Order: sequence, then structure tokens, then C-alpha cells
Amino acid sequence: MNTVDAEAANPATKMRRIRDRLRDGAASNGIWASLQQVCNLLFVGLLSVILARTLPVEDFGVYSYAMSLAGLGIAIGLAGLYGLAIKRYSESREPGTVTCSIIIVREATVAFYFVALLGFMGSTATSVDEFLLVALAAVAVFGRVLDAPELWYQARLNARKPALAKIIVGAVFFAAKCTALWLGSGVTVIVALYVAELFAGSVAVLVCYRRDVTSGRAFAVPGARDVVDLWKRSSPLLISGIAQQVNLRASLIVVQILVGATGVAMFAVSQRVMDVCLALPMAYMTATFPALLEARRKDRDSGGGSAYRDRLQRSFDGALWAGIAIAVLLYVLADVVVVTAFGAEYEDAAALLRIQALAVPFMFMSSVLSKWIIAEGNLWISVGRHWLGAVATVALCLLLVPKWGAVGAAWASTASYVMSVYLFTFLSRSTWPVAVQMSRAWVAPVSRILARAGSQRVES
Repeated sequence: MNTVDAEAANPATKMRRIRDRLRDGAASNGIWASLQQVCNLLFVGLLSVILARTLPVEDFGVYSYAMSLAGLGIAIGLAGLYGLAIKRYSESREPGTVTCSIIIVREATVAFYFVALLGFMGSTATSVDEFLLVALAAVAVFGRVLDAPELWYQARLNARKPALAKIIVGAVFFAAKCTALWLGSGVTVIVALYVAELFAGSVAVLVCYRRDVTSGRAFAVPGARDVVDLWKRSSPLLISGIAQQVNLRASLIVVQILVGATGVAMFAVSQRVMDVCLALPMAYMTATFPALLEARRKDRDSGGGSAYRDRLQRSFDGALWAGIAIAVLLYVLADVVVVTAFGAEYEDAAALLRIQALAVPFMFMSSVLSKWIIAEGNLWISVGRHWLGAVATVALCLLLVPKWGAVGAAWASTASYVMSVYLFTFLSRSTWPVAVQMSRAWVAPVSRILARAGSQRVES
């Protein structure tokens, strides 16, 4: 071993490099953003378990339905402006106009959604109480999308402050919801606290931002042209985001309409576990995406293409087989997971979880595919694949749910993932390269064993 290798292998050197990476703004940014996501997932998951064990099954189903429709509006309101807004903040010396432009575009988007939702509920709600509960939950969308300055912090590689603010707010309101349940409050109070939480979280970020802006104004009225231009540029990702949310939530909506609140409760339990699985590949790609971009840049500068392709292949390999491992565990332990967490009343949800577990490998590969789309700048590919998934979900739900109930919705959800993540990539020449790489990922262990055996024969 030469001197350089010995130095690299030295434990002190390794620890120093790790500390250097942690001090780096990008690494810290990713850590704090991931921590916020994990804490939010923890609060939501624990509350779901508590509610499932506290409320009657039908009430839990109505609550899950209201939260799902509110989440749909939030996701649509946030879609399309993340990366674009960060770029605007990075390029602008006047953060106030960027902030107000983002807020205007977001609030206008969720206002359209809110009106459409009221119309939808007016024609599908089974009771006045259900209509009012969904309407109350949907008010939260106006509060959640106010946190535009969070993207200003992201652009400055300083996600720590908004992340801490939101984690603290989340913890306070989680305690408030648990206290309300302990005092005997019903679903309406819990939903009202949810609305208050989202407004409080955004206000906390706005206050921090107002104090931290030292260059330019924190808030400034933007020109109409700036707002329209921002909306136009974000429209491909907005359209894609709408399709993605339809793909994720259409099954629950169809089950509510055709089966009722009890079916929604069972599907919601299975979906809550799947939400955890969705968060895992996001964290995985948060860690690997910078390396993927760096490999692409180096290949472009050198005129080659192997480093980027190899890095992408390793990402697909790792994502797929991590997903397979989790899918196997979920399939085997579905009954234990559901009954232990949510109670024996929800044991029927275990069958749904086994079906949806089959989609986990494709969920993991989807996280890599979405980053490849961003790296290549092919945003309309994202639109196409998400709308394919949305159409497939709705069509299969309408076909299967009337006969098989929530089980049919689980099969529809799983099939749509296979279509929108894997089969879709075979439909266009521009996506064939990743179709091949995803296909190779299925045989990655065999390929590595053969490659290792070949290298050993050469050495001998």
C-alpha cells in the first residue's frame, strides 16, 4: 500500500473527511431537510395510530378521507415551484419580489383547488358533517403554501432554521392533539388543530425570514409579468404534480364513493405504511443526487459518459434491491405490523398491505427516475409518466373496486406504479436508456457475482 492509500485508510483521516462533509452547506442542508421530513412523518404516523385506536373505524375513515383531500391540495399548491423558486432566489438580489411572487402563484393555485373541492364534495358527500369536515381540513392549504421563504433558506444552503421552526411547531401541536383526544374531543377538533398547525408553521418561517433578510427587502410587490412568467415556467411540474397526486389519492377517493368510510379506513391504514415507504427512497436520493449531478458534469466536461451512467446504474440497483428487501418484510409481517400498530379492528388492512407491498421496489426506482428526469431537464417526461399512472389508477379503480372493494383499489394502486415507473420508460426513445438500466437492476446481484468471479480468474 502506498503512502496516499495508507493516508486515505487512516481512521483519523476518514473521520476528518466526514466532519468536513458535515460542515459543507449542501450536506447540512440535506440533513436538516431530511430531519424535518422524518419528524413530520413520525408525528403524522403516531397520530394516525392513536386515532385508529381511539376513534370508531368509520370516524377514522372520514378523518383519513378529509386529510387525504387536504394533502392533495397542498401537494398541488407546492408542485412546480421547488427547484425553480430556489433558482430564482439564487439569481435575484431582491428576495422580496421572489417571495411574494411564489406566494401569489401558490395561493391562486390552491384557491382554484378549494373551489373545485367544494363543488366535488357538494355532489359526493354522504352527509353535511362529512362535507364540513373536508371543507375545514381544506382550509389548511392556504396556510401551508405561505412558507415560500423556506425556499430562500434552501437557496442559501441553510435549511436548519425553518426545519427547526417546523419541528418545534409540529411537536407542540402533536402534544395539543393528543391532549384534545385525552380530554374526549372528536375529529372536528383534531382537524381544526391541523389547520392551525399549518398556519403556525408557515408564520414561524415568515417571521424567521423577515429577521434574517439583510440584503434587499423581505417583502415587495412583484410585477404582474414576473408572476405570470413564474406560473408559466412552473406549469409542466404543476401539471405533473397534479397527475402524481391523482395517482396517489384517486384510489382512496373511489373507495370512499363506492365502498364508504369503513373501506377508506382499511385502505388508509395500508396507505399510511406505504407513505413511510415513499419517504425512504426520497431520503436515499437526497444523499445520492449531488453525486449523480457531479458525475454528469464531469462526463460532460471530459466528453465521456461512463461515470454518470455507472453512478445512475448503481442508484437503480441500490434502490430496487432495497425496495425488494422492504417489500418482502412487509409481505411477511403485514398482519403483525397492522394489528400491532392499529389494532385488531384493522386486521383486514393486512391483505391490502401485502398487495401494495409489491409496488415498493417500483417506488424506490421512481425516486431515481425522477432525479434522472431533473438532471436531464426532460420535465415533460415527468408529466407523461404521472398522467399515465393517474389514468391507470382511476380506470382500474372504476373497474375493480365495485367488485372487490378496497382490495381492488390496492391492486389498482400497485399496477399504476408498475406502469408509470417501469413500463412507461419503454414507450419513448428518450427514456429507453433508463428502461435498460432499470431492467439490468433486476439482475444486478447475478451480474456482480459473475463480474467478481471473472476478476478472480484473471488474477489467478
